[in-house]
Amino acid sequence: MIDIHCHVLNEIDDGARDLETAIRMCHMAEINGIKHIVATPHTNTVDNIGHFIEIRDERLEILRKQIAQRGIDVKLYPGAEVFVDDDIFFANDLKRLTINSSRYILIEFNFRNVKIRKIYDYLNEIIDAGLIPIIAHPERYEFFQFDYDAVNALAKNGVIFQINASSLASLDGLQEFELAYSMAYNGLASFIGTDAHSLTHRANNLSEMMRYFPPDISHYNMQMMVHDAAKAVLTDSAIPLAKRSEIHKRGSF
Repeated sequence: MIDIHCHVLNEIDDGARDLETAIRMCHMAEINGIKHIVATPHTNTVDNIGHFIEIRDERLEILRKQIAQRGIDVKLYPGAEVFVDDDIFFANDLKRLTINSSRYILIEFNFRNVKIRKIYDYLNEIIDAGLIPIIAHPERYEFFQFDYDAVNALAKNGVIFQINASSLASLDGLQEFELAYSMAYNGLASFIGTDAHSLTHRANNLSEMMRYFPPDISHYNMQMMVHDAAKAVLTDSAIPLAKRSEIHKRGSF
């Protein structure tokens, strides 16, 4: 399996607190069937991308060497979880923040008090830069939790989504579970990521969490979300889309 969203690098954001934790997270990934991890530390500004890349790549190379010495069979790839706000209109070098130097970029927004019109503007700016946005954990945003039609509209326009394993395993709130499940079941989620920050808080014990996923999600969709779509990202290929259908909030028509 491939974890496309993981805060495994130490002392760069609110992820792994030290190198030993980062190593143990890689070991946890290995025993849970994750063979590839995209390291996606938060970057909350697009003003000094070069400095962020320098620190990220240094941490990444150290961790690669450490897990190799310990025989941990996990491959690590560079990425970022890019916080998007109005500063995106002045960013000059977003390409450097993509996953494994591909055209795909993992992004997040403010969780509240953002107008959906703003989200459209941000996404258009990224697309105009020649990149493909992947919205991280859409199920955690209030503006999506209460407006499933916005998710449908974005999906129709080629936006792709990564849901968190913890949401699908009912480890977060009910609103998060219902949206994540609807997206996974109906083919609107292209990826499942752990979004792991430590060994305990939203950990990357993916196989264990999968035991609690709803059993009616198709095998095809599951294979797509935990491997095939992420493999396409790592190789900068077109993502093979699952058969999609619109999602509807429970109790709506």
